[in-house]
Amino acid sequence: MIFELVSIVLSILFIVHYLYYIITSLIKDYRPKMQSEDAKFIKKRFKGGMIEPHPTEPSIIVNYKLEAAVYGDKDVSDPMLADKKDCQRIIRLKTLNTKTDVAALAREVVDKCDLIHKSQLSDVEQIIYFLKNRKVSRDSGVSSLKSASVRSKSEARVLDKVNNDVDKASIRNIDDYIELLYEELPERIRGSAYILQLARNPDNLEELEKNEAVLSALSRVLREDWRKSLDLTTNIIYTFFCFSTYTHFHSVIVQYKIGSLCMDVIEYELKRYEQMKQDLDKRKNAENGGKDMNKSQDNLDGTIMNVEKPKEMEPPRRRIPELKQRPKSGNWSMANSMVSSSSSSSLMKAYSMNNSYHEGLSKELQNNSNGNSTEDLKNDPKRQKDEIERLSKQLKTFAKKQEQLLRVAFYLLLNIAENTKLEEKMRRKNIIKMLVKALERQNIDLLVLIVTFLKKLSIVRDNKDEMKELNVIEKLPRLLQSSHSDLIQATLKLIFNLSFDGQLRAKMVRIGLLPKLVQFMSEDKHHAIVIKILFHMSLDDKVKVVFTYTDCVPMLTDMLLLNLNKKSDIDLIALGINLALNKKCAQKMCENNRLKDLIERAFKYRDALMLKMIRNISTHEELRKEFMEFVDDFAKTINECDEEDFLVECIGVLGNMLLPELDYSQILQAHGLIPWMRKTLIPGNAKDDIVLDTVVFLSTCATNDELCAMLLCKAEVILSLIELLKAKQEDDEMVLQIVYVFQQVLRNESTRNYIIKETEAPAYLIDLMHDKNVEIRKVCDFCLDIIAMTDSNWASRIKLEKFRNHNSQWLTMVETQESDDIQDYGAVEDDDTDLPVYLTSDYLTQIYQSSNEDSVDGRTPSNSSFSRPMSRYSKDFEDFDILKSSQSQEMIEPFPVN
Repeated sequence: MIFELVSIVLSILFIVHYLYYIITSLIKDYRPKMQSEDAKFIKKRFKGGMIEPHPTEPSIIVNYKLEAAVYGDKDVSDPMLADKKDCQRIIRLKTLNTKTDVAALAREVVDKCDLIHKSQLSDVEQIIYFLKNRKVSRDSGVSSLKSASVRSKSEARVLDKVNNDVDKASIRNIDDYIELLYEELPERIRGSAYILQLARNPDNLEELEKNEAVLSALSRVLREDWRKSLDLTTNIIYTFFCFSTYTHFHSVIVQYKIGSLCMDVIEYELKRYEQMKQDLDKRKNAENGGKDMNKSQDNLDGTIMNVEKPKEMEPPRRRIPELKQRPKSGNWSMANSMVSSSSSSSLMKAYSMNNSYHEGLSKELQNNSNGNSTEDLKNDPKRQKDEIERLSKQLKTFAKKQEQLLRVAFYLLLNIAENTKLEEKMRRKNIIKMLVKALERQNIDLLVLIVTFLKKLSIVRDNKDEMKELNVIEKLPRLLQSSHSDLIQATLKLIFNLSFDGQLRAKMVRIGLLPKLVQFMSEDKHHAIVIKILFHMSLDDKVKVVFTYTDCVPMLTDMLLLNLNKKSDIDLIALGINLALNKKCAQKMCENNRLKDLIERAFKYRDALMLKMIRNISTHEELRKEFMEFVDDFAKTINECDEEDFLVECIGVLGNMLLPELDYSQILQAHGLIPWMRKTLIPGNAKDDIVLDTVVFLSTCATNDELCAMLLCKAEVILSLIELLKAKQEDDEMVLQIVYVFQQVLRNESTRNYIIKETEAPAYLIDLMHDKNVEIRKVCDFCLDIIAMTDSNWASRIKLEKFRNHNSQWLTMVETQESDDIQDYGAVEDDDTDLPVYLTSDYLTQIYQSSNEDSVDGRTPSNSSFSRPMSRYSKDFEDFDILKSSQSQEMIEPFPVN
């Protein structure tokens, strides 16, 4: 019975399990059908990522993320299905060659590729520059990434000298190459050359990064043996340089402290070369001066030929992770079998020839010192001369090998300087001093790299100040004389960064850099950066006149006139605006009827910036007569022009036309400018720039023509100025120019009474007499002197106000002392001890309120100038003859207290 029940239960369980399996299968088959039926649209989104050069082709690899989501009708915010995927897009630069304009091509790539943001333009330009100058190795049939610098053929041969003597390296034999690093110096050079071959292939970098044995062995050999061989040091630093070309591998450089080692190597090599050069020069001088040959030879043997590094220059030991035991890579015979006997012998030969300049030269001199070699050299001038020439050639050979090492080391530091913290560490270890010292070298590719590094560092103020102390400016003119365009371009960019400093700009002018810069204005590649540098130089007023001794001003004017675009180049016209403020530069701009062409072009294209340059030209009194024939055109444009910037400059030019030959009353009436002026002077109707220039124009009209001043009074323009003065009391510039208009109107007898009796101008002038602005006070004092001379009623008020203003502190002191005496001692009955009645505040107030007091004595207005006050829109003019005979106003001194 029990058995039957168990069998029944098992049967039921089997059936249930089978049904569950069938139901789940049906659900799985049915769900996708429902999703596919409910899905209505797919939404894609692209997210840009890192940009990098293609390892083998002239192409740019753009990494980006693709995010896709499937949505239905019901809920758009909740996708039915979403996924992300990392993708790449390859942009092939088919037109890339050695003559390609890198900046233009970079802009084209950014404009056409929607995955690259405009902020990445500089990165794209750097990658294209790298691809443009990259050399491709075809020995193995696979392209390899050598470096991101410009490499000449001769330099590449020097760099690959050792690599050409070894067999083709394979990543499978990496353990054997590590084994070579633990042998003698020739084997270490050979092992480093094998590893360098692997590192120059970007596909091997990731695997080499994971191999701790390789990196530890390389760092150990570099730290211990970098003084023994230039080839060994160059190979190892070049290997780490291959890692530095990618930001992802910068952690390898930091972990093994290669950057610090590179700086030690650079410092030592620069000092060693400098010492060798000095000693060779001493030997030459000793020969020419007839000095003792034995002493010169001893000095040379003790310095140039000393292979050992001084103890004080020994780099500090660093704790760099190393393997605890030497790696085993099989039998040494296996490693020897990899290299043929011919390659091994050639490598040994290369080592013996190129290992160390010091060793070879030292041994040779030691051999010569045996016997009577020194005595023979001393007695034979010809042999002595030949010996010096031979040593000079050897020094040049050594310099070429050393420059290759310096170039790789500097480039590695430049790559890791992307990290600002590492850059700051380099600055503290005097990287700038090393770079400036290396500017004396002759290798073009090394100089391009050094100048590029300095340009990067110069954007930091501390670095710029250090370059100033090291006189880097004095070393740059030599670089501009090179025929290498990339070196010139890099040097100009460095000069541009340094030109933001005023002292450095002055130094550039003193060393004669300005004429050299002007020569590059006509070259398309350097034109843009040169114009920016010249603009910075033109900011200094004392430097503007130096431009007249070059061809800059005529070339600049011709470039503006021959421009095919409607608007002028912003940098070019900015330079012209600055130079036009100098009289001699402005005269050169007007030569050969260029002024007429400039005005015609400005009106044709409504170019406000060009008209601003013309306005600056009009500020010079000697050149104003050349504008006579164009005055009607400027006046006509005021009512017709809708562009505010252009209108401001037109009014400004008319405001500068202080010419007695012009009949401004006729000009104002002929072109209907009076209604336009009244409308413009209404507060709030126009921008402040237009209003201010209109006020300046009014002062010019009133100064030149008395009839025009009467016309302004009859048209109630003066009343409009008073209303404007009320509204713009806080604007010192506006107040200054309005008061100057009052001064010019008061000069004329026919309009003086109108100002005094029919307007509120005198009362406002009295208030402005105490203004904080010195220029405003000067013009107000002059106007009040004229009013006091004309009207006796106003004269008493003006005299009293000046008295109160001049003696305000003294009066306050007297009143305070009087109140203290009354408080302490009571009222004093003795009239003799009282202050005079004319010193009391009540009496002074009574006088100020009365209009029928004593008349003004025969004072004449002070010998003030009728010149236009200083402002940002005008310059000083000469004094007028009307006040030449006037006397200076006497100073009112406080009365003594009895």
